[in-house]
Amino acid sequence: MKILVVEDNVELNNTLKEILEINNYLVDTVYDGEQALEFLNLYDYDLVVLDIMLPKIDGYKVCQIMRDKGDDTPVLMLTAKDATQDKVKGLDIGADDYLVKPFEIDELLARIRALIRRVSTEKSNTVKIGDITIDLEKREVYRDGKSLIITPKLFCILEQLIRNRGKVVTYESLMNKCWDITDYPSRETVRANIKLLRKILQDKDIIQNVSGVGYKIE
Repeated sequence: MKILVVEDNVELNNTLKEILEINNYLVDTVYDGEQALEFLNLYDYDLVVLDIMLPKIDGYKVCQIMRDKGDDTPVLMLTAKDATQDKVKGLDIGADDYLVKPFEIDELLARIRALIRRVSTEKSNTVKIGDITIDLEKREVYRDGKSLIITPKLFCILEQLIRNRGKVVTYESLMNKCWDITDYPSRETVRANIKLLRKILQDKDIIQNVSGVGYKIE
């Protein structure tokens, strides 16, 4: 899962990034509304944590622009305003949930999990492929009932292949979804990680190579 954090307070921005990464999310961070829209145009995200009071373009406007463009990425708004009218305004323009500052990290993580579950309601969260079981909600992988140790990045790759089962997932799509923008990944980087993922899954045939294009799982 890849999350965009939009928060102009540097300390809080850094804290959110650290906490989310500890909890196995991939995270990009920006500090104003203009940057947020640029990143949303360039990259795909599973969720946006969006502060309301932002430089250049406020969070309300960012969310409104997203929805006007047909972008239905879940938005969790952060606000220092506890007034009902402010919460209603955010929800009316398309935010999925809101959290009032200051907040407990556990509550933030619970809200994020709930939003992700809501989006995934039409999809099974547990997938079996041969002897391998993948729990997409708990982000765990098992082979013959035994837990496999897998990094967040490798799980992200596996998740993209599973959610697009039967379809080719391109190198570019995997790089977009599973790498931080500062990593500057290449196709060779993707190949190396696919090789490692196959080794962890103990099945070199589960992930099929589509020459020059990407990979797929049938």
